[in-house]
Amino acid sequence: MIAFVLAGMLAAAQPVTAAQLRATGLAGEQSDGYLGVVASASPEFRSQVNSINIRRRAAYTRIAETRRVPVTDVAATMACELFATSVLPGHYYRLPDGVWRRRIGNAPVQRPNYCF
Repeated sequence: MIAFVLAGMLAAAQPVTAAQLRATGLAGEQSDGYLGVVASASPEFRSQVNSINIRRRAAYTRIAETRRVPVTDVAATMACELFATSVLPGHYYRLPDGVWRRRIGNAPVQRPNYCF
């Protein structure tokens, strides 16, 4: 079923969103501010994740240059926001320890220690 849904997403004229990729259960948010591949995935799926991460990196770089801070600081701050707002029940996320976790029900998402 996931492969069928994914094939439809990849064939769409619009770029696939991070929300769509998270919803497949094959991608999740990481504490570094980037989307990661949770499990074995096709090259096409990995390409979609990479495309989103390239766009994120460009946005983080613009913000970092404006604020005169390291890109990694912007990315980490965005990870805190993404964990709080975008990791829905059933979605995966990864903390700095490298372990993928799945949000169960409405339980709060564990966030990195540096998040406020």
